[in-house]
Amino acid sequence: MQLNYHPKNINVNYIQSITTWKDGISQQKSTISTNAYPLGKKQESDEAAINCIVLDGRSCGDFRRNGMSKFLSVAIPGYAGPASRTVQRTLSKLDFQKQHDFKTELSEVPNLSLTLDLWRSARCRHYLCITIHWLDSNFRLKGYVLSFRKFRGRHVANRIRLHMKRVLVHFNLLDKIGATTTDNGSNVKAATTQIRLFGLHLHCLAHALNLTIHHGLNLWSKKTRATAKVGNVSDEQDNSIESADDEASDDDVAMDHNNESTESDADAEEDDEQFDQDDDSDEALSESDGEQPDENHDSSTTTSEGDGDSAKTSSSLLIKDVTTLMEKCRTIVSTIRKTSILNETVHDLAKASSIKAGLVLNMRVRGNSSYKMLQRVLVYQNVLEKFYGELDSLAGVTNKQRNKLMKSKFDRNDWNLIQTLRRVLERFEEATKVLSGQKYPTSSLAYAIITSLSHCFNNRSNDVFENDIKDMLINSFEKYMVRDGKAMTFIRAAAFLDPLIHDLLTLDDKEAAESFIINEVNEKRRSKSTMTPTNDLSIAASSMTTAGANANSTTVTMPCTSKGGIVMKNFLSKCGVGSEIAKLCSIPKNDLQFDSFWQEHGNNLPKLSVVAHKYLSIAASSVPSESAFSTSNYILRKNRLALTSRNIKYGMFLKDKI
Repeated sequence: MQLNYHPKNINVNYIQSITTWKDGISQQKSTISTNAYPLGKKQESDEAAINCIVLDGRSCGDFRRNGMSKFLSVAIPGYAGPASRTVQRTLSKLDFQKQHDFKTELSEVPNLSLTLDLWRSARCRHYLCITIHWLDSNFRLKGYVLSFRKFRGRHVANRIRLHMKRVLVHFNLLDKIGATTTDNGSNVKAATTQIRLFGLHLHCLAHALNLTIHHGLNLWSKKTRATAKVGNVSDEQDNSIESADDEASDDDVAMDHNNESTESDADAEEDDEQFDQDDDSDEALSESDGEQPDENHDSSTTTSEGDGDSAKTSSSLLIKDVTTLMEKCRTIVSTIRKTSILNETVHDLAKASSIKAGLVLNMRVRGNSSYKMLQRVLVYQNVLEKFYGELDSLAGVTNKQRNKLMKSKFDRNDWNLIQTLRRVLERFEEATKVLSGQKYPTSSLAYAIITSLSHCFNNRSNDVFENDIKDMLINSFEKYMVRDGKAMTFIRAAAFLDPLIHDLLTLDDKEAAESFIINEVNEKRRSKSTMTPTNDLSIAASSMTTAGANANSTTVTMPCTSKGGIVMKNFLSKCGVGSEIAKLCSIPKNDLQFDSFWQEHGNNLPKLSVVAHKYLSIAASSVPSESAFSTSNYILRKNRLALTSRNIKYGMFLKDKI
């Protein structure tokens, strides 16, 4: 069949419709041009919108969604938010610029410390976070995300070490790291053993508190641990299947702005691919890390056989009681929370008793969750008694659920044991809160926490249960909390230089700290023998002043402008550090704020101020890295648009720098 395309056969109505459509488009363009948003204002608004996306963890296309578009049309007529591709391109450029600025800022800081942690998301994707910390010239603690990358493959120590070294080389931080704080995982411990690169390795004190409680009190039975471990492995195998399609879509989305990225970005991503290979679970590693021999079962005794057997029997019975009690708590809480009828009944009873908080279930990885679960159960004591009184008459409850709850019902001894456990664990809860701070030095507070918990265990109570529980915790405490010689040396030095902790040191610890600080200063002088002590000191002081210049406009400067200041500085530089230590000990510690104390006295203690910058910037826990994971977990929540690993990296690095 032959088709005739002669112009005579074209439908006249079609031509008229095309003409009408063109007229409409022209009119629409005319309207847009008259109401067009000013170009300069548009760029400023887009920049603010992109900053909002980074700070709030929003998806790249949030400002073009229907609800937001309607809001903007009313709030800012004529303005449309940045498109998703625009945001991605801008993030790439912004990341490059901020990395350059951050590198310049870090180049002026002489003493730094790191924290490191691994995390697995709900979609079984693994991320490695490194944070960096230092004290500025005003002695205020600074902490930022240094690197946040998706980490594929087995988490062996060598691959983690290579990645960390690449990051340090990229930011020119070799030979600047004083210490690195990680959890107790054998892989990260082995990865950070090279003191020349990563400084002294410190294990996270918050993790140590958690391990002390869990293994000292046997909060989870062996059977429960084994079951959970099998479940984790099977979950990971199931979830690893779904990630293949997601990876492909991520790469497709990233393709457009890859072409516009800088050469530096391309090199960084190429490095990522070198250490991203296959999948493995860091949670499985942390689980196995906790499986260590129970020191409570020590077969060697020097006392009489009968006394030893009776002590063991008493200890074993109490351990069994604690384990059984915790299983009862978990059964009651989980059964109530998973069943709508039971949950509504308990909620109504709690509301009638003016209780707003709900029941809490403890978790292995949450150091203070066991304390919170027991505390909340005590708050619900009257509610639970009423609930059990109504349980038989509740409609819709199965016999299986009813029997499970009845088997886990607390008796009088259970309530007494819950009270005692809560009292003992309250100290650990307080210690965990102190270590979770990120705006003040925690290395010095580690000394106070270790010594105060040690005194707590040694103090006897009128409650026999409480004394027995303390005895159960002592071996675990000494195993996980008491640091080795080098780590404790760092902690003592930090405590000596912190006005809040200084007077808490014992005489022996003060002498050990003084000796270490003197050796530290002398060793630094010997290592820079080509410089005079005055030049060495002035360079360090100048570096610290420059590093904090952008942090606060009211920077305290060294007294170099007056003749008297120069004379005093030269005199102090010729005196040994021992004279500064004597002066520090004689200063009244009325102002217990670390930063204000050193702002006032740092100029008169120049050598000690340099040492303080080094040791009080060290983090006693890896909480900063874990906090970054909490943020990333929010960004990666299930109802969000799937983000590329590159955009996640950009967002996490930029979040604390905008």
